[in-house]
Amino acid sequence: MGDLMSTPHPIQLRCAGHEDGRLVFDWRNDVATRAASLQTDPIPWPVHELWWKASLGRADRTLIIGEDAWGRPVGLVRFDAADGRWLVSIQIAPDRRGQGWGRALLEGALVRMSEKRAAYRFMAQIKPENEASRRLFAACGFAACVGIEWTLNRARPQADPVEAAA
Repeated sequence: MGDLMSTPHPIQLRCAGHEDGRLVFDWRNDVATRAASLQTDPIPWPVHELWWKASLGRADRTLIIGEDAWGRPVGLVRFDAADGRWLVSIQIAPDRRGQGWGRALLEGALVRMSEKRAAYRFMAQIKPENEASRRLFAACGFAACVGIEWTLNRARPQADPVEAAA
C-alpha cells in the first residue's frame, strides 16, 4: 500500500492498475461527473478500456488512486505532462462526494508528484459553473487565471548549503 497521509481523512495513495479500469469507468460515466467535466458525453466501455490500458503505460501520465484507511477507493487524480507543467484532473467516487475526500486526495497526490516526479508546476481546467472543483482547487492553493485555467506553482525544496558545498 502507498503513503498514509495525515489529514482529517487519512488517505492511502497508490498507482492505478489494470484492476481499477472498471471502477474509474463507472466514476467517469456518473451523471454528476459528466456534468462537471469538460467532456460531458458518456464514454463506451470499449473506448475507455483502450484508453485505460494505454494510459497505464504512458511515461507522461500518472494515475493515482486514493483509498480510505480500510482500502476502499475514494477517487482518482490524473496528471498529464503539458508544456513544462502537469495538467491535473480529479474524480471522486460518487458515494464519497461532499465528505472531504477530494481535498485529502488532491493534496496527497500533489505532494507525491513533487516527491516522486519532481513536479512543482500544475494546471487544472475547471468549468466556471463547477463550484465544487473551484472550491477544492482553491483550497489546495490553485489560483484562477484566464478562462477555465487554474494554476499552482509549488516551491522547489532548497538544497542544503552544506550538501551543495560538498
